Amino acid sequence: MSAQPSITAAVCTYNRCGSLKDTLRSLAAQALPSGQTIEILVVDNNSTDDTRQVVQEEAARSAQWPIRSVLEPHQGIAFARNRALLGARGEYVAYVDDDAVADAGWAAAILRCAQETGADMVGGRILPLWLADRPRWLADDLMGPITAFNLGLARVRCSAPAQAFLTTNCALRRSRADRLGLFDVTLGRRGTRWVGGEDFELFIRWLRQGAAIYYEPTAVVHHKVEPERVTPQFYRRWYEDVGYTQAHQLEPKWHYRLSIVPAWRWKKLLAAGARYATTRLGRAGEDARLQTELWWKFERSFLKERVDHWIGKPDCHFAKA
Repeated sequence: MSAQPSITAAVCTYNRCGSLKDTLRSLAAQALPSGQTIEILVVDNNSTDDTRQVVQEEAARSAQWPIRSVLEPHQGIAFARNRALLGARGEYVAYVDDDAVADAGWAAAILRCAQETGADMVGGRILPLWLADRPRWLADDLMGPITAFNLGLARVRCSAPAQAFLTTNCALRRSRADRLGLFDVTLGRRGTRWVGGEDFELFIRWLRQGAAIYYEPTAVVHHKVEPERVTPQFYRRWYEDVGYTQAHQLEPKWHYRLSIVPAWRWKKLLAAGARYATTRLGRAGEDARLQTELWWKFERSFLKERVDHWIGKPDCHFAKA
């Protein structure tokens, strides 16, 4: 494919060669209208497994759409996402995670939305693909680590932070990134660390600068829920790291200098602590104890990060740019 592709499907990966194969095959099977084309770009973020071999094998196997790879030596998902934007050939760069599979009409749906709306950013539905049984303790309000996103079945122009997309399924207009900016490299996962927030920060920044952002429900990817993602150990680490992330992203305001965090956050912290203490000291079962522990970990790490900011302690959870 010598002409500029209509869209670049970007997969940023780190040591997930087994899952990556499924992702690449779903992208190689994309069905596009006549005249539209797709390239598949793998950004290898220093993988030490068989990622390189898998990419080579899938590139040879893909008869219709080309697959190529680039190396991003700086460790971190934000660096890798920026590398995709800078190295892509398509006008739209559509991200899909290396543990997700895209519907055959995913890329076509993104392009259709972009053409009909002039969107600068398009996000779609993320549906869980369960590869493990849902444990009893996994309540509906603890589904954050599952990485699901669904704003309904109607196309929506987004105007609020609550509508922020996940980069598991999100496309950016490459030419707009020059003015609106790339991903913040001080945020985002690095290796096995789950401190994130780079996608939320970019969404808010683009939104505030007037970007046209649309949710397209027919652009669907399925995110794998593997057994290791529904363990108490994984959940404890995830909730703690996300607490740090959200506190780090809290906008500085003069009155927070006295209260450290907003008043409503103090209420949530005290309520979470009280619930956790009650289940620990009472006769609650293991499921209830774990559920309250997770929210306590989140609130505690949120407060710790804000206190560190307040006293001027060097940041140990987030990278320097």
